[in-house]
Amino acid sequence: MPYAPWTPTSAAAAAEMALDVTAVQWPLSVWIARHPWPALEHLSFLEAMRRLQALGGVRLYPSWRLLQDAKSRGEIDPNALQDRMDQYLDHYVPATLRAAFARIQPRLTLEQAELPISAEAAALAARTAARVDLPHDALRFPLPSDEARTRVDALTSRYLRLYLDRGQSAWAMPGRDEGLFAAARALLMRDPALSKAERRRVEELPRDPDEVLAFGLDRFRAAPRFAADYFRVHHLRMPGFVGALRYRDREEGGQGRLMREYLALRILIEWAVAGPDGVFAPHPDWTGLAQAAAHVADVEGELADDLVLAVHRYMTADRYAVWLEAWEQTLDAQLVRSGAAPSRTQEADAQLLFCIDVRSERLRRHLEALGPYATYGCAGFFNLPVRTQPLDSAYAHPSCPAIVTPVADMRERAMEPSAYDRRLRVTGALRAVGLSFKKLKQASVASLALPELSGGYLALHALVQSVPRASARLRGLLRDSLPLVQTRWELAGEAHRSADPRNSALGGTAQLFASAAADLFRSIGLTEFARMVVVCGHEARVENQPHRAAFECGACGGQSGRHNARLLAMALNRADVRRLLRDQHGLHIPDETVFLAAVHITTTDEIEWVEVPKMPAQTERLWQQLDTNLRRAGACAAAERLEQLPGAEGRPDQREVVRRACDWSEIRPEWGLARNRAFWVGRLPDLDERLRGQVFAHDYDWRCDPDGAYLRAIVSGPVTVAQWINLQYYASAVAPHVHGGGNKVLQTVTAGVGVMNGNASDLLPGLPWQSIAADDGHLYHRPLRLTVVMEVPVAHAALLLRDHADFRQKVQNGWLRLWVRDTQSKKWWSAAEVLRNAQG
Repeated sequence: MPYAPWTPTSAAAAAEMALDVTAVQWPLSVWIARHPWPALEHLSFLEAMRRLQALGGVRLYPSWRLLQDAKSRGEIDPNALQDRMDQYLDHYVPATLRAAFARIQPRLTLEQAELPISAEAAALAARTAARVDLPHDALRFPLPSDEARTRVDALTSRYLRLYLDRGQSAWAMPGRDEGLFAAARALLMRDPALSKAERRRVEELPRDPDEVLAFGLDRFRAAPRFAADYFRVHHLRMPGFVGALRYRDREEGGQGRLMREYLALRILIEWAVAGPDGVFAPHPDWTGLAQAAAHVADVEGELADDLVLAVHRYMTADRYAVWLEAWEQTLDAQLVRSGAAPSRTQEADAQLLFCIDVRSERLRRHLEALGPYATYGCAGFFNLPVRTQPLDSAYAHPSCPAIVTPVADMRERAMEPSAYDRRLRVTGALRAVGLSFKKLKQASVASLALPELSGGYLALHALVQSVPRASARLRGLLRDSLPLVQTRWELAGEAHRSADPRNSALGGTAQLFASAAADLFRSIGLTEFARMVVVCGHEARVENQPHRAAFECGACGGQSGRHNARLLAMALNRADVRRLLRDQHGLHIPDETVFLAAVHITTTDEIEWVEVPKMPAQTERLWQQLDTNLRRAGACAAAERLEQLPGAEGRPDQREVVRRACDWSEIRPEWGLARNRAFWVGRLPDLDERLRGQVFAHDYDWRCDPDGAYLRAIVSGPVTVAQWINLQYYASAVAPHVHGGGNKVLQTVTAGVGVMNGNASDLLPGLPWQSIAADDGHLYHRPLRLTVVMEVPVAHAALLLRDHADFRQKVQNGWLRLWVRDTQSKKWWSAAEVLRNAQG
């Protein structure tokens, strides 16, 4: 039988398999960079892109025009291109086809690839298409007609945004407590967008979601080998909403039920719109196979149809992969020409801990050039697995990466309740006015009179906002007029027990911070302390930006890093924490050492001091000099950034970056992490000028890590998060209409969880166009996979690849690139060489 009867259990199992083409998407408030395809890393990058292209109809490689632009800029070396082509032939073209393919390949440029289809070519394409072993990447996976697909998408989007809404809409979705499928099904029965016949078809279907999945596979006649693909196609139609649903399902402990309800809803709507005429039958890519056959028509023999498949694969996907790898190989040569900064030979007046963020690299470089300062890069949450609840916030948020589980809740509390009460009276009144205004806008009668009542105030507000620097000063004056409140942080209680034995029995904050600080210091090679140590987080100050969290610290869960910096600095100034560090971890902090907390405002490259304890006169003089030099370094970093921001030409001073930070009409306040290119594990590198501001710089000293535990932790944590960031920028650049965030000017914030274009699009999962492109026709970000550079003995790198299966898989399958600079021989080792060393 070509089609098998499906049970709810078997259909649910196929739906579970189909989740591998999607990823979790966090809401805007804690918007975290995501790896779009984490479950596909068991495949090579090329194979995964082929599969996604066949299922979703979207090419996930840089366009030909972008590749040609890179070549014209000298970013693709012709020798590297030939080298990658030779490797491609060796790895992906069977030996029996290699000679014939090599003769044809030079003609397969995009300008010359389209050929007339002769009768011989058409016959060859038909013969090839009839093969029973036709690979997935030669197939197309359609749903019903274009018109039906558009209606299914629009109706699905309507119900998903109603279900996901958490407070933005005045009216909640009826029956939402019963679940997505039940609530949407009830509304579909009364939806005027459906005809009576379509609503009758809705009534025909079961009320259990898993039964609907089985119904869909059976009635749309999905062959068993394509069952999971049928569900994958539905996922890839709306990857943004699917990601948001996966986040909600995970938060609610739904064990995947919400995802099955989504698929059941899609099938329900598809059945209503398409009826029994809808068929899911993947068919050969006739156009692509015919074009491939036109190039192969003069090749005789039994291998001709195999050659058609090889040429088709190359024309539709693989040639872009070859050019991308040549691009990456060319820019890797720039990294290899870089090296570690000179060793620290003089005693530092201050040591400063910065986030590994690419924006911090500029500031670190300029600061170290101004005086005897030693800067260190580490994950910006400073190894604190905590939730933080700031003073004026009603909610606690994880202040650590998404892959880290918080083990304690920290709350900020006022030290003078009376002063805080006076502050609350002012801020509470302002919040009440804002809430009342929102309710009046949503009220059916009062909203009619609201424009007349509020027009004067809103006009004045718009006028003030039109002068960005003046409005920023006014807001600053209003903030300064509020009563000053001194605060402290306190442990609110363990979030839950951790599997890590170091955190399984916390003896209070002292033990928590001592363990976290010891691992942090040893992982970056900081074992001797200067008179001053500054813990510097980072945050962005922007106006009117739905994706504000994308500019914040990804290591802090898309929030400011100021809270983690202050927590660690305050803890390390405590005698009990220092005693635990000395007695339990062998780290001695001199009595005269003071820890300070600061935050790097990435939009303006200014440093704001968050925690400055009392210090001796000599140390205070050093701090004042450091403050001066930080301002100078920030001005240099800002001027360097302004050279690359559109519209900032001729204004290389901090007044322009301040304007961009406080201008509500500014679509590009800063570049964020655009052009992130590499992750450097070692000392702050002396980078090629073309790579500055593009490298995540994590300090590491292999001599402090004899068993490689800290290197494994860096690879498992910061490198993984950087890879997520890199691939999100990559996907947003190569497929902005599917994996991007749309045009900022046209975005609609939806349900409080994401943005849409218009009212019927997908929930856009990636970066806005203005975060990756200089204008409509020119990308600023380079869509290249992350290159990891390690300054370690090659034996350490080989041991890491041997023992760390996940990292080895990423390297072997091309999800990231690896170079090792042997600290003893100073020789550079490629990933292939290190892998051979590991296997030997």
